[in-house]
Amino acid sequence: MEIVIVMGFIAENQSNIGKIPQLNILVVDDDVLNQRMMQLLLMRDGHQVDLVSNGLEAFEAIKIKRYDVVFMDLQMPVMDGIEASRRIRQWETGRSHTFIVALTASYLPEQGHVLFEAGIDNYVSKPFELEQVQQLLKYGFLARNNDQSDQSVILEKELHTEKVLDFEKGIVQVGGDEDTFRELLSDFIEGLPKRLQIIQHFYGKKDLVELSRAAHNLSGIAGNLGALQLYDCAKKLDKLSIEDYTDSLGPLIQEIQIVTGKLLEVSNNFLAEKKISLGSF
Repeated sequence: MEIVIVMGFIAENQSNIGKIPQLNILVVDDDVLNQRMMQLLLMRDGHQVDLVSNGLEAFEAIKIKRYDVVFMDLQMPVMDGIEASRRIRQWETGRSHTFIVALTASYLPEQGHVLFEAGIDNYVSKPFELEQVQQLLKYGFLARNNDQSDQSVILEKELHTEKVLDFEKGIVQVGGDEDTFRELLSDFIEGLPKRLQIIQHFYGKKDLVELSRAAHNLSGIAGNLGALQLYDCAKKLDKLSIEDYTDSLGPLIQEIQIVTGKLLEVSNNFLAEKKISLGSF
């Protein structure tokens, strides 16, 4: 299988994305806010969206209903995205091919072979851009109609994490709707203290698997809402937990707490302000 890595492909070719019909889409993610964000983005374009919380539920859903595209988180309880994709491919032998896109904050382009060996067609890194999701839906539609699922394009984009809250980026990533962004941001910061308690709990228990999962979920939603410093710290925590760098975890969690304090202040100030005008956004 030839894997093509395209840098900056989406922004330069956005005008070439054709209108695709309504698709049946399955979103697999154990984080409710991540589910909600994906559902809002996809339903806005007229797609039918179902939600499940782990790989086993995804596998059972695939056996009941024909999906055009599955957005599959990788780190989930009960059954992760890699194992779920393997089971789906085994079950699909002799049946129609479902286009599976991995949602991940951990995998690097050079590790893509792990995903493809599991039967995953493509992946998008968290935080993703709306245009990336739309482009992947186009590939999923073409794969369904032309059976070109082996022609995989990996879409990767660098993230620069210089801001506590890049609200303009966050608004763009939820489809340009400021009201939607404000609602999701409000829910996110309301739930942040509990997320930090969970992280501290798993750190205290030395449960690095669950600590990595909690950090993974936090990095995904933080990045998609433009909370870039928190995204950066949570992504590091995820990586260090996986690699068992226990000596570095405590200071990093303290840094996350400091960054969270800044984010709460900036976010509350933003939410208290009147709506802004983003011009072309």
